[in-house]
Amino acid sequence: MTKVRPSVYDVAAAAEVSTASISRYFRSPDKLSEQIRTRIEQAVLELGYLPSGLARGLAERRTGSIGLYSFSGHEPDEWERSEASGRTGEVARVVEHGTWPRLYPLFADEVLRGVELECTLRRLPLAVGWQDAEGRGVALDDIARRSDGLIVLPATIDEAHLRLLSRRMPLVLVSQPVPDGVVASSVRVDDLSGMRAITAHLADEHGARNFAFAGSTAGPEHEARFAGFEQVLRERGLTVPGAPLINTGSRSGSFTAMGDVLAERPALLSSLPDAIVCSSDQTALGVQEALAERGLDVPGDVAVTGFDGIDAGRLTVPSLTTVRQPMDELGREAVGLLSEALTGDAQPRHVVLSVSLVTRRSCGCV
Repeated sequence: MTKVRPSVYDVAAAAEVSTASISRYFRSPDKLSEQIRTRIEQAVLELGYLPSGLARGLAERRTGSIGLYSFSGHEPDEWERSEASGRTGEVARVVEHGTWPRLYPLFADEVLRGVELECTLRRLPLAVGWQDAEGRGVALDDIARRSDGLIVLPATIDEAHLRLLSRRMPLVLVSQPVPDGVVASSVRVDDLSGMRAITAHLADEHGARNFAFAGSTAGPEHEARFAGFEQVLRERGLTVPGAPLINTGSRSGSFTAMGDVLAERPALLSSLPDAIVCSSDQTALGVQEALAERGLDVPGDVAVTGFDGIDAGRLTVPSLTTVRQPMDELGREAVGLLSEALTGDAQPRHVVLSVSLVTRRSCGCV
């Protein structure tokens, strides 16, 4: 006769606990008392029980995992795969042309690292997906159906789909407000205060009077940054630029766009602003490289600043003055908020994290 495999209900009965306690024992044993852990451990050993992820999900109507849905931060050339030889002992020769160095980790990478760390500490399985503007990546449904709740990065899911998702599962939105009709928690940084601080630093400590803005102003976080920039200039009676010099976010895109601006407006070369305030570090890095290619000195001819605090800003020449946001902490806080929501009792919470001003060589600081 075939031995019947013990079920979670058999273990629960033997340990005199609920099936939820059995699930918690395998996923978050620290949340159980020592007495209950001992009883469950004895029952598991005596019955020879091994948990099945699929069976556990069906019994609880849960997958036991959380999901993260992100945007893609890949540069255009990164979709190209290097040639590789299929034969042992052969080494392929690859000639690179026009490729950009990989400047990782970026914002999304840092948030993911924080999410992974917190999931590890909480023993939570994690499903990760992303999609870019061209539709490349993992479909949202593939991640949502594998997850009990979802952490959502900005510019990935439109409001209509967020409303539908929030009816199915708990959501935590990162670096974006919660739209009307969506029930979700959120975590973001104080973008407005960060941009106010860096703009005031340029005006008050470096005497900048003629400013330009570069980068995206779309999306709540970039709108807040541009608003902080405008506020500081108006408070000091300085001219607010009518439009950004360039409106792109990637490093390579910013390099190309800034080069085009300098080529189309040759007068700009002899009348540069005192400072170019960028909406992100990637934009700032592209702007710096475009200026350097034309023999312009940063910060001698013009100061350049960024926003985010990615590691690449420390390594570029000159090193980049920026506003550092706690990107890994955004991820860790998001997991905490989602864990609260998964209990079914917690009300949505909205957390705002502080930022810090990091002064380096690109603004004139030593």
